[in-house]
Amino acid sequence: MLKRTALYFAINAAFAIMCVMNFVATNDLTKTQPAWYFLSRHSYGNFGQIAAVSFGYRPLLADVDYISMLQYYGDPSGSADGHKAMLGYLKAITDAEPDFTFAYTYGAAILAFNLKRYDEAISVIQKGISFNPSFWKLRFYMGAIIYSKKGDTLKLTGVLEEALKFSDHPAIIERMLGNIYEISRTPDEAALYWLNTLKTTKDAETRKYSEERLKNIIAAGRLKYPEAILKRL
Repeated sequence: MLKRTALYFAINAAFAIMCVMNFVATNDLTKTQPAWYFLSRHSYGNFGQIAAVSFGYRPLLADVDYISMLQYYGDPSGSADGHKAMLGYLKAITDAEPDFTFAYTYGAAILAFNLKRYDEAISVIQKGISFNPSFWKLRFYMGAIIYSKKGDTLKLTGVLEEALKFSDHPAIIERMLGNIYEISRTPDEAALYWLNTLKTTKDAETRKYSEERLKNIIAAGRLKYPEAILKRL
């Protein structure tokens, strides 16, 4: 009887220890992994996704789906229906691994610039931004797609301004935004932008370009308040 009691307590103690260890491990995992890593509405697209979540090989599944997409897009027979399945492939890839940023940019570029399916491309980028808000390239692609679709300078300006907030943005965004300001804003606002860029840019080419654009605006005599710009030079 005593042995049975001791065995009973030993089994329960072992079970309690396992529960505590599982609790601690789960807490550690939830701290290091994004929310999408676990079962969510993005985990039930197909059996492969459920299995990937269950056994922890989401990146592998995304890579397999990505290779399948490349094979599909590279197959000439797919052009007969305009590669209608492209969006489905991109959904499967990014459902399996929502932080696969290259899949968003590459896939959206194909949809927009090659297949002219701008709305689908925009939906892909929007999904990418929702899961990767700090990845500025997605905003850059969004701006390019919107401008290609409608030539909407106002929306493009907003997108580039957002991308400019990230410290690792490419210098070309600074020059693009300044050129748009010269078209869409007053000469004073454009001059002020180039002046600020001249002082803050980390890129030598952009610094030189900003100085040239600023000199051209001043030389053209189009400034309403030139003293405000000259005072800050």
